[in-house]
Amino acid sequence: MLKLKREVGLFGATMYILGVIIGAGIYVIIGKAAGIAGNSIWLAFLIAALISACTGLSYAELSSTFPYDAAEYVYTERAFKDRRFSFGIGWLKLVTHIIGTSAVALGFGGYLAHLTGINFILCALLLLFVLTLINLVGVKQAVWIDIIMVVVAIIGLIIVIGFGASSLHSFDFYLEMPSGTEGIITAAALVFFAFLGFENVGNIGEEVKDPKKTLPRALIISVIVSTILYVLVAVIAVSVVPWNELGTSTSPLSDVMTALLGSKAGILMAVMALAATGSTVLGLLIGTSRMVYGMAEEKTLPGIFLKVSRKRRVPYVAIILVALACAIFVIPGDITSVAFLTDFGALFLFMVINLCLIVLRYSHHHIPRGFRVPLNIGKFPVIPALGVLTCAGLLFSFEKKVFLFGILMFLAGILLYTIFGEKRHAEHLRSKIAGPAESPSEGSIADKPSAKETKEAAAAKAKKATRAGGAAAKAGKAARGKAKMAAKKKK
Repeated sequence: MLKLKREVGLFGATMYILGVIIGAGIYVIIGKAAGIAGNSIWLAFLIAALISACTGLSYAELSSTFPYDAAEYVYTERAFKDRRFSFGIGWLKLVTHIIGTSAVALGFGGYLAHLTGINFILCALLLLFVLTLINLVGVKQAVWIDIIMVVVAIIGLIIVIGFGASSLHSFDFYLEMPSGTEGIITAAALVFFAFLGFENVGNIGEEVKDPKKTLPRALIISVIVSTILYVLVAVIAVSVVPWNELGTSTSPLSDVMTALLGSKAGILMAVMALAATGSTVLGLLIGTSRMVYGMAEEKTLPGIFLKVSRKRRVPYVAIILVALACAIFVIPGDITSVAFLTDFGALFLFMVINLCLIVLRYSHHHIPRGFRVPLNIGKFPVIPALGVLTCAGLLFSFEKKVFLFGILMFLAGILLYTIFGEKRHAEHLRSKIAGPAESPSEGSIADKPSAKETKEAAAAKAKKATRAGGAAAKAGKAARGKAKMAAKKKK
C-alpha cells in the first residue's frame, strides 16, 4: 500500500501550525471578545494562551512518542484501551474542525465580499474549491503556499503593532472590565478559538522529517510566537478604537488601521485578513483530511479513505470528503456561535489529551520519548494536570445549548462506532488471525503489540521450541533403540 511522503522540515511544520493558529481568531473574533471583556481583552488572550501552552506541551510529548496521523485517536486508545471512547474523541475533533473550517471560510467570504461585492457564501465556497485543489497537488506545495499566506498574515499584525504603539495609554486603562471577571472568562473561552490549530501537529506526523524532534519544537515555537502577537495586537486594538465599537465590527483590525492611517490602510488590512483566514482554512483542510486518513488506517473509518494518489502521494478521497463536508456547513454562517461550539469541542478534547499524558506516563513509561513535559513529581506531570483543571473550568462557562450540543456530538461518535466501526474492526482482527500477517507499515497502530507483549510472545515461542526440541530428541532416541533391537533379531 502506498504511504505518505516525509518532506516537511522544522520551518515548514512551524509555519503550518502558525498558519492554522493565526487566522480568523485574531482578525475576526477579537472584536466580539473586546465587546465582552472591554479593555482587559489582553487578559482573556493570556488565559487562553496559558491553557494552550499546557495542552501544547502535552501534545509535544505525545507527538514525539506516537508520531502518527489520527493523533488523538491513537493517544486515547493507548491510554484508555477503549475503542468506542477513542473514536468518540476522534469524531468530536473531526466534526468541530469541519464546522470551524466552515466558519473561517465564511470569515474569508465576508472580507472578500466587502472588497468585491460578490455574495459572501459564494466567496467561501470558491475558497474551499481552490484550497482543495492545492491540497490535492501535494503536502509540500500546500505547506509552501500556506507559508506565504502566514507571512502576509503576520506582517499584517506587525503593521498594527508598529503603527499603533504610539497610541498606548496608562496601565490602568487596560484593566477596565465592563462585565467583571465573568466577562474575562467568557471572552477567554471565545478567543481560545484564536489559538486552535496547534493540536494538528500530530496529524502531519507521517509527512514530517524526524517527527520525534521536529513536531515538539514546531509546536512550542508556534504557541510562543502567536501568544506574543495576540497580546500586543489586543492592547493596540482597544487603544485605537473603543472596545464597544470593536464589539459590533465585522472587520475589527481593518477599523483599527482605518483609524490609524485612513481608508486605504483599512483596505490593505482587509487583504491581509484574506491571507490570514485563507491560511487557516488551508491548514485545517490538510490536518482534517490526514485525520480521516489516519482513522481509516485504524480500521474505524471505511478503507476507501486510505486511497493515496500514485503521483502526488496524498489521500485524495479523504481530502475531497472533508471539503464537501465543509461546504455543507458553510450555509449557516454565524461565526460567533460556531466559534463557541468549536471551542467547546476543543476544550473537551484537550482535557482528555492532558489526562492521556498522565495515564501514559504510568502505563507506557518504557516507551522512548523525544520530548518530555517539564515539572514532574516522580512520573506525575504537573503541567498537564493544570491543563485538565483549566479546560474543565472553561467548559462550564459556555451556554447550556452549546454544552448540550457538544456532548451530543461526542455521544454520536460513540454510537456510530458501536453500529459500524466495531463490526469492521472485529472483521479486521478475524482476517489477521486467518490470513497472513500484515507488514509493520500496513498494520494498525493500536493493534501493534507492546514491548511486554512482544517479550512474552518471544519467551513462549522459545519455550515451545525447547519442548519441540526435547520431543524430537526423545523420538530420535526411541528410533535408534528400535533400530538396534531389529538388528539383533536379524543376527
